[in-house]
Amino acid sequence: MLEKILRSDNEEEVYIVLSPTRELAQQTHKVFSDFGKPMGIKSVCIIGGESSDQQKSEITKGAKIIVGTPGRVCDLIKQKVIKSKECNCVIFDEADRLFEMGFNKDNEFVLRNVNPERQLIMVSATKNQEIFRTAYKFHSNPEEVQVESHSLMVDKIDQEVAMISEDEKMPYLVNILRQHDDAYALIFCNTQYMTSLVAIWLESMDFKVKAISGRLPQNKRTKLLQDFRDKKITILVCTDVAARGLDVKDVNLVINYDMPNEAANYVHRIGRTGRAGKTGLTIGFCGHDDCENLEDIYDYIGMKIPKAEIYDDDFAKDITKRPRIDSKTLKPYADRQKPEKKAHKEKSSPKSSPKASPKSAPKDQPAKEVKIHERFFEIASYSYAEAEQKALTYFSINDTSILEHKVLSEGKRKFLIFGPKESKYQFKVKPIYKKVLLPWLIDIFKMMDLKIFVSVKFLNPDVQVTFSGKDAGLLLKNRFKLHNAIKDVSLSYLRNKVSMSSDTKILFRTNADDKNKKSPKTTDKRAQKSNRNLGESKLQTMADKAMQEVLEKQEGVQIKKLNPAERRMVHIYIEKQDKFSSSSQGDGYLKNILIDQV
Repeated sequence: MLEKILRSDNEEEVYIVLSPTRELAQQTHKVFSDFGKPMGIKSVCIIGGESSDQQKSEITKGAKIIVGTPGRVCDLIKQKVIKSKECNCVIFDEADRLFEMGFNKDNEFVLRNVNPERQLIMVSATKNQEIFRTAYKFHSNPEEVQVESHSLMVDKIDQEVAMISEDEKMPYLVNILRQHDDAYALIFCNTQYMTSLVAIWLESMDFKVKAISGRLPQNKRTKLLQDFRDKKITILVCTDVAARGLDVKDVNLVINYDMPNEAANYVHRIGRTGRAGKTGLTIGFCGHDDCENLEDIYDYIGMKIPKAEIYDDDFAKDITKRPRIDSKTLKPYADRQKPEKKAHKEKSSPKSSPKASPKSAPKDQPAKEVKIHERFFEIASYSYAEAEQKALTYFSINDTSILEHKVLSEGKRKFLIFGPKESKYQFKVKPIYKKVLLPWLIDIFKMMDLKIFVSVKFLNPDVQVTFSGKDAGLLLKNRFKLHNAIKDVSLSYLRNKVSMSSDTKILFRTNADDKNKKSPKTTDKRAQKSNRNLGESKLQTMADKAMQEVLEKQEGVQIKKLNPAERRMVHIYIEKQDKFSSSSQGDGYLKNILIDQV
């Protein structure tokens, strides 16, 4: 772009770069400024969350290069601030992400409103159908250029995967961070909830850490990234959005606290280290739910990630208590003020209601509500029926059988010496997963207009959620994107409703072959038997038998299809045997395990 501008005599022409995130737009703008300023070429960054008036002023002062996010760029084109018909080149940076994040309409709006003879460049480390569709729709003869397509991986990144349980992730992480005193690290999680949880948890153990979230105002996000670059913060916890285009020098450690749901995102995540010829270390934490993503990552990168050798001393013993955070505000519950204290002050104030009689209460006096945290609901009321109804509304449920309560205290009667007493109740939802989760999932699929049956079974101590039916195959498309999204939302919903035991795992599976079945009750009995959660001792017995067969036959032996939790136990058990190796075989939720000699 800079060379084109230097060679051009057109004073009115502009060039547009679209970025999927504000942070990437800011970084790209800085590079344009560093190179362009000595040449007399001005650029401007156009993003939401900042003053549009200031941005308009910079454009009208002769900015040649406009770097921005699609929404704000489209707004200024509509306002005719950007002279789109004078645009000679449009670049989609991280093009796949621009489409995945739902900017399709904005992207096409820009292309329809710029000079039809412009150049269109779409830059991306991965490809999807939307990139090709747009390329052919808006350009008669597009060319595809591949750079270093023979290898997606950076040679100087040392990769490891740690096969650990969910409960072991934080102790293992803390030990790693303590071993690496010079750690300048990025920690990736799959959801904003986990991002905030991990950051708050680490902060409680005196690490210099913060979480970056799309919920933060733009000025705070910008300051947070600057603090990270200045190393006032040495650990940044983030989601995949930050993996795209986040360019920070000297990052030497990348932790995948959750393995990514999409294999391509693994490459983007670990690519934040080992940059500019420097070395880097990346460690993936593979828990029960992460196992399903591992094989796809192996296939995508064309190699297997070495497994870390883990010993008892590799787990920190002084972990603080797991914090409880509000899924809506992403803040610890301890930071929230109890509203009844404020109400009490207002009530006791001599200025408020001076004529109020202490002998009676107004009939329309609202019940006083106190939220301790998402899983509990407290209310002071003269009527239990009223309190129960408000609790049902708060938890968004209709079934009173899964609601339990206790009376915290009893107050005075409504009318001095007669009438009902005001009682303070505490409500919570019983951990009956089927009654809590099943109606909610059914409603979701109804709203999506999908013909999918849902089955929820208790497999002590775990819970198995099974999706089947005519449209179940849609859940498995695009590398299980919709299946994983439903799983993440369901787990978040449960965390907000019930107190889940740390021993309980929620297992999700999809039967995509149920085209001829009228209901989930007609599921093949043999499949049900093979899908049950076997105990560890039975799995070890199966593995021992298979290893004996390997020695006798001198060839690999397969164990029948198992679910992820069962496969993980077998893999861990086989790893302890020096002479044998194991690998998962097949596609889908259930896979065989091949055991062979090393």
